[in-house]
Parts: sequence; structure tokens; C-alpha cells
Amino acid sequence: MMVERSTITAARRAFGKQLAGLRTAEGLTQAALAKLIDCSRSTVANIETGYQFASPVFCRKCDDVLSTGGVLRVALDELEELQRESHRRAAASAENDRKTQIEKFRQQRLVVPESPVNGAAAQAIRQALATLADHASGNFNGVEPGGLETCVLDAYQHQRGTAEAPCIVLIGGFAGSGKTEFARFLSSATGWTILDKDTITRALVERLLLACGGDVNDRHSTLYMEHVRPFEYRCLMDAMTENLRCGVSTVVTGPFVREFADMQWMMRVRNRCAAYRARLSVVWMNCDEESMHDYISFRGAARDGWKLNNWPDYIDTIDLEFAPPFDHYSVDNRLNAAVALADQAREIAARVQE
Repeated sequence: MMVERSTITAARRAFGKQLAGLRTAEGLTQAALAKLIDCSRSTVANIETGYQFASPVFCRKCDDVLSTGGVLRVALDELEELQRESHRRAAASAENDRKTQIEKFRQQRLVVPESPVNGAAAQAIRQALATLADHASGNFNGVEPGGLETCVLDAYQHQRGTAEAPCIVLIGGFAGSGKTEFARFLSSATGWTILDKDTITRALVERLLLACGGDVNDRHSTLYMEHVRPFEYRCLMDAMTENLRCGVSTVVTGPFVREFADMQWMMRVRNRCAAYRARLSVVWMNCDEESMHDYISFRGAARDGWKLNNWPDYIDTIDLEFAPPFDHYSVDNRLNAAVALADQAREIAARVQE
């Protein structure tokens, strides 16, 4: 039986209550315990409430200070094994579902016509794009019912990217919302180039942070936000413009949180695309807090360390109800549903093209 998320949440909270009970029995406040084990009070508070996982070092120090005889370290081992089992079972279930869907289409003995889009592949792509919702605000007149779907299917039908006008798709979303995976789906179905902010700029960003005396994994300080981040996006958009000059359709992915909230920034991008007669589509990935946390934890990127260790503080800095104030498409990726569909569609489209 799959380990339910609620079971893990309950186990984390139980661990936190156990820590709080041991601390209280010793007559220590959270601040006093934090001082003794050389960490912040918020870390102790987050672990006791179940918002944050404890580390082995944290448990060892607490066991020593509270004279528990290693009780917390044993409890942490049990909690970590429960989490690992959950990930293993979830991954196995997702893989089985994916293989079942692929095998279902294979058994249909698809016949690929010479020019029209194969029906099964088109159906798979439409199913993945069914998570798109049109949001026409009256600004730009850039969203048309089925417009992005038409672009994708047209590119697929015309031998991967020979449509008359280049298409630019900007995909934004908070960390862990699934924007990179959805971009990969669009690229695999159409042949359009992907420009991912992290891939293009990460090495330079890390070097620049070091040169400025910062942390290579910093993605939240004033140093990063004011002196590094603007140049990341400048590099990203300049690379997009180079593709436009060559008539290359491109999927551009990055958080775009500040940018999508800035109408003037969006006007500049729209005008730049118009100068090259390119079609512009904006996609915003909607995702729930728990799914984002699970995905960020799973990918284990060092740059996410601050977010995971300060999850409640990080969540307070973002607006989960945010939507761009102009024409755009939204993808409902709660529980990573849209990404799962996109993975299936990509596999089917690849098979048909072969």
C-alpha cells in the first residue's frame, strides 16, 4: 500500500511533538535550545511544527543536550525511511501508469499518414494541452481560444517547426511548479528550441555571486535580487531575440514572477516579437504548495536549500493566487497532473514520428 502524504505529515508532526516534549521536560525554551545546539530559534520552531525536516546533525546535538540516549536520531531514521518508501512507491506507480498508457497506444498499431498529424499523437497532445485555460484580459489581444494548441499541432504536422511565422512561448511559475517539464513537452512535440534561464545563466550567476562575496546558492538576498537577477533575465531575453532574428520558434522558461507582474516589461517583449512578426504566447504554471515542496525536495538542487530550510518564510514571499495581468494561458499543474499528461504525450508523439 502506498504511503499516504497525510501519513508522512503526521509522522513529521509527531516527531516535532516528541522534540518539544523532551525540550520542555528539560525546562528549555526554543530559543534556549537553539543557542545550545548553535542554530536559529525558527529552525527549532519549524521542526517542532512539522514544517521542516530535522537533519542528523540537529538530532545528534539535541540528543546530547537533552540526554535522550539517541531517541531523536532513531526517530529521524524511521521518518526518513518512511519518506524514502513514499518516494519509491510513488515513482513506481507513476512509471507503471506511464508504461500502461504507452502500451495502450502501441497496441492500437498506429499507421502514420504522410502529411496530416497522426490522430493518436494529436489526441495525446490535445490531452496534455487540455490543462491550458485561456485568460483574455483585453491587453495585447494575445490569447485566442485554442491558439497555442493550434501552433503546437501546426508545428508537429509541418515536420517540426516549419510554420510560416516563428512562435515565442514564455513559460513562468514559482519554483517546483513544473515549468521546465512542460517546456520540454512543447519542444518535443514541435521541435522548438528551449531556452531555460538556469541552464543558460547558472554558471555565470554562481561565479558572479562568488566574485561579489556571496553564496553560490543564494537566490533570495538583496545581492542576488538587485545585482544579479536582472542580468540573468537580460541574457535570457537577448538569447531569445537572437533566435527571433533567425526565425527560430522558441520556448523560454524561467520564474518570470517580477516580469509577468510588470505591464511595461511585457509591452517591450510584445513589441520585440512584433518587430520580427513572431507570435507571442505567455503561459503561467499554477501549482499547489505541497506539490511544489515535494518536487523541490525530490530534485535536491543546492540552490533550493534556503527555500526548503525556511519553507514557511519562503511561502510568505509568494502569492499562490498570482496571475499575469494580461492575456495568457494557465496550466493547472496541481498534484503535477499536467506534467504527467505531457510526459505521456511526448512519448506518444516521439513514437509516431519514428
